[in-house]
Amino acid sequence: MTSQIILHQPEPEKIIKHSLNNSITVIEKLHKRLITKGFHFLRNYNIDNYTFDFYCPKLKIAIDIDGYAHEFSDVYNQDMLKKLHIHSLGIVVLKFTDHQILVDIEEVFRSLKHQIKLSENTYVI
Repeated sequence: MTSQIILHQPEPEKIIKHSLNNSITVIEKLHKRLITKGFHFLRNYNIDNYTFDFYCPKLKIAIDIDGYAHEFSDVYNQDMLKKLHIHSLGIVVLKFTDHQILVDIEEVFRSLKHQIKLSENTYVI
């Protein structure tokens, strides 16, 4: 007789709720670090029908922090529509996972600084 291990998969709603609750803490952490390092981003900024965790209108850079919920295909498909629309407006979206912010926030800032340099060079007259 063989035994089977049945893994219980949490319901997507519970995963999404858990992810949202934990991402709030991550957003707070990133927000404090942005302020400390002198970056000027608006928080929870709406562009058309989409909300970004952070946005800098001057540089047209948005930051989105994604949790586990963004791995579901329906959420991923919605994100693609958002990405296409926002890109058509000339806005660059930097996407980070909450895990990246918790584990290696300095790499997040290296990516952000790199994009700021690119954006500043784009808008030089």
